[in-house]
Amino acid sequence: MIKLKRVSYSFGRNWALKDISFTLEKGDFLFVTGHSGAGKTTLLKILHGDLVPKGGEIEVAGYNLRQLKRKELCLLKREVSIVLQDFKILLGRSVFDNVALPLKIRGLPKVQIQKRVRAVLRSLNLFPKADVPCIELSGGEQQRVAIARAMVVNPKLLLADEPTGNLDRELAFHLLNVFNQFNLHGTTIVMATHNEELVNSKRDAKIIYLKEGMIKGTNF
Repeated sequence: MIKLKRVSYSFGRNWALKDISFTLEKGDFLFVTGHSGAGKTTLLKILHGDLVPKGGEIEVAGYNLRQLKRKELCLLKREVSIVLQDFKILLGRSVFDNVALPLKIRGLPKVQIQKRVRAVLRSLNLFPKADVPCIELSGGEQQRVAIARAMVVNPKLLLADEPTGNLDRELAFHLLNVFNQFNLHGTTIVMATHNEELVNSKRDAKIIYLKEGMIKGTNF
């Protein structure tokens, strides 16, 4: 599913990632941990095809990300979903419309869209807010809308950047349970987090610890 060999990325003269190497199989659950500025977000954006590494080799879902053509990038993004910290939701549209958007783009029938959106909203305790404009939601609710939109397409790979950052402890563990259910059905998950309690609670997960753009430790 994911293979990185000596992957590096820099912003100008500042290296965000240096010599990153690891392999994940289909169905793995990986926590990427480390302090702010360690390179977690950069790594997720590279895995999503948003940033092209300056060096090394990288393969995600069968695609060589160093040599992606535009059409291949579009195909990759149909298989890989990402949730970033800025959410990128449409504040003037309802919760339902935001979550349904990627399914509408894919041309799914209306009945199927309604069924899938309602199911994912229920799983994230958002169904009562389905018709509410996102601008009226709290930060934590907006974050869950972004997560629902990423999950509704049933991606092969889900990338989540600090998805519990705006959630209380109860909701954070509920979200982890939702991720676990998706993972059990075959979705590979890479979750960047600094929440040690969450990481320690999932003993079967793989863990990478980043510091100053380098891997300083793993459990695999």
